Amino acid sequence: MSFNINRMTSVIVGVIMAVIFLLVGITLGDTVITYFGYVNATSLSGVPLAPVIILFAGFAPALYYLAIIGGSVIMLIAAAKAGKKG
Repeated sequence: MSFNINRMTSVIVGVIMAVIFLLVGITLGDTVITYFGYVNATSLSGVPLAPVIILFAGFAPALYYLAIIGGSVIMLIAAAKAGKKG
């Protein structure tokens, strides 16, 4: 098995990008959660799907962090697979 610098570089760049994605997502999390808190029945009066939107707003913080962590894990897996590609 030979050492290929291009594969190693792609893995390193992939890991760095996954870490940056995770850090930016966590940093912006408070802002996202704060603004989802402004979604309520009064602000959505007259909107046909208001109950669905309000229900989603209640679960948004958990879904947001789940998506950030899931996206980072997928990016790390992709970086690992890029390193194995021959």
